[in-house]
Amino acid sequence: MSIASKILMCAALLGGAGVATATNIVQNPGFEQGVLGWEYKQFDFYSSPLWAHTGPGMVRLTYCWRAEHCLDNICGGAFVGQLLATTPGQAYDLSFCVRSFAGDSRISVFWDGVEMLKTPTPNGPMLQYSLSGLMASANATYLEVHAYNDTDKHLSFDDFSVAQVAAPPAVAAPPPTVFAISEPDMFGFLPAALGGMVFVQRRRW
Repeated sequence: MSIASKILMCAALLGGAGVATATNIVQNPGFEQGVLGWEYKQFDFYSSPLWAHTGPGMVRLTYCWRAEHCLDNICGGAFVGQLLATTPGQAYDLSFCVRSFAGDSRISVFWDGVEMLKTPTPNGPMLQYSLSGLMASANATYLEVHAYNDTDKHLSFDDFSVAQVAAPPAVAAPPPTVFAISEPDMFGFLPAALGGMVFVQRRRW
């Protein structure tokens, strides 16, 4: 095999050895398959590019007019939720997209029953929200996202992602320090070492 062929082969291997992307554990993350995998209340599933982030699928709030009721009640108010297969002790990153068309819109996020986020969301194009380092305590974790809009219908969600936090790369231990001694120095060092040994032996006599 020529040197040029070997270089091309090495380049191909290195190019294919990139970091693998983390797997999204959310089923039907963009709602292209309707309600599959999701629990929900006071939401409708649509195929409309106007309301979606990518693709036609998304979920749109139908109504929820009391903010505290809509946002704070586990499995109540207006929510979409999914039970995720997780690894105990593993950290996860969550991201999703939200669009508010009009009115006062707010969202809240619960992870394993604990509120992780509550925030207003402005009117305009789709915005992406992200939460990092969400810890799983069991082999199943419930993700629940709530919504409120005072005009009842002008809020949509799309493109949910939950993926394991990538482990940091291992740091290699530094190589041991080696002090090189040149050959002339070695020959100069040997007589001195032998002389030192003779001196020690004479002291013992």
